[in-house]
Amino acid sequence: MKEHAELLSSVRDDITDFKTSGSMSPRMQLLRERAAIHGNISHIDDVISQAQATRAVLGSQRTLFTDVQGKVKGLGDKFPMIRSLLGSIRRRRSRDTLILSAVIAACTLFLIIYWLSK
Repeated sequence: MKEHAELLSSVRDDITDFKTSGSMSPRMQLLRERAAIHGNISHIDDVISQAQATRAVLGSQRTLFTDVQGKVKGLGDKFPMIRSLLGSIRRRRSRDTLILSAVIAACTLFLIIYWLSK
């Protein structure tokens, strides 16, 4: 919300500057535009750095989950009871996914029928 308010205030300032720029020299107008472009570029750089940081964190999480998955698989290979427990978890997850998919499909179908009936 803070960024939204800052954006609105900067747009208002730009509109005010544009209205009063009739008396400004072309050189001053170019300097003002250059400053606005520089501000936008710095905002873009901030967004890109945030995206790169997010990418790095997601990569480390992927590595962590891969390591955990390998350890659980190794544990399942050593102990048959754990392997059967992992199999039942996998089957339940598949069943839950199918049920959720069916519910979403039914809701979508009813929504389309309702939309077409209006």
